[in-house]
Amino acid sequence: MPPPDAFEPGVTGRQAPIGGGLCPGDVLDGRFAITEVLCRGGMAVIFKARDLQNNDEPVVLKVPHQQVEIDPALFSRFQREDEIGSRLDHPGVLRFVPVAGEKSRPYIVTEYLNGCTLFQKLQDCRMLPEKDALALASRICDALQYLHCQGVIHRDLKPENIMICDDGSIRIMDFGIARSTGTPRLTFIGFAPGTPHYMAPERVKCKRGDARTDIYSLGAILYEMLTGVIPFNDDDILVIMNARVTGDPEAPRKLNPQVSPQAEEIVLRAMDRNPANRHPTAAALKAELDAPERVEVTGRWQHLQVSTPRKRALRKIRQVAMWCLIPLAVQVIGFLLLWHHYSKK
Repeated sequence: MPPPDAFEPGVTGRQAPIGGGLCPGDVLDGRFAITEVLCRGGMAVIFKARDLQNNDEPVVLKVPHQQVEIDPALFSRFQREDEIGSRLDHPGVLRFVPVAGEKSRPYIVTEYLNGCTLFQKLQDCRMLPEKDALALASRICDALQYLHCQGVIHRDLKPENIMICDDGSIRIMDFGIARSTGTPRLTFIGFAPGTPHYMAPERVKCKRGDARTDIYSLGAILYEMLTGVIPFNDDDILVIMNARVTGDPEAPRKLNPQVSPQAEEIVLRAMDRNPANRHPTAAALKAELDAPERVEVTGRWQHLQVSTPRKRALRKIRQVAMWCLIPLAVQVIGFLLLWHHYSKK
């Protein structure tokens, strides 16, 4: 048997060490030649690689950290993303690359995209012209409608999870906390996972949510694209969560008078606190985005409500947070003990 660092015929790079860290130059499972590190996150390391079995096509490898692998709650999120992503097939959804046979370690392979995230785009230009914002939201609706028809609710839609490719296409990414009718339900301790700035009120209340949950998040993204402002923005996450549950966002036209009344109507309907008052489907939202001139302006902005006073709301939320964090602290202590046990081996 050749030594671990031996090169396979025709393959440039050493075989990736089992259980060890990966780095550029390694070849994973004799197929994926790692070329560079794209980013290191809290859950995983993202690599760019060449698929040696598919004409050296560039791909992305998502490899979870070892501490994620031994934490059942965190690793279940990683498995959930792999399970859901592997059965999706739509031009507006990130394509997962199938890997036959047994893997030497957990990892996910996806297509490599040239472009930037919507977050990066908004960092550069702050807001988009209304026509461009509506058109982009419409393309996102196409992908959302497909996901919802497959029984998948994303539940963490935000600018960071939307890729705008150089060819003009878009991709929805990151299905780590997605809900699917084809996968087991995940149990979380404490607050529901997600990004508070774009989270629907029902998710703040730890409810599972449905298709209208994603519609709310897309409404919040469209709000930001049109105004250059994140709705309910604050340095205190608890303030953001409280405002989302007890109040409405400021009218978009107050922040940007150039926003049309029709676009404002679309945004405020999508972001209604009551899911029953939102667009029932992504297809219904897309119909309005594609023909805003046909949208009836109801004066929805005149009925917006200010959130509950900050101090009173914070006192109540922090009381709830303390009770939620107690079991979370127990889980963290258990994880640290488990990590200490494995690290000694």
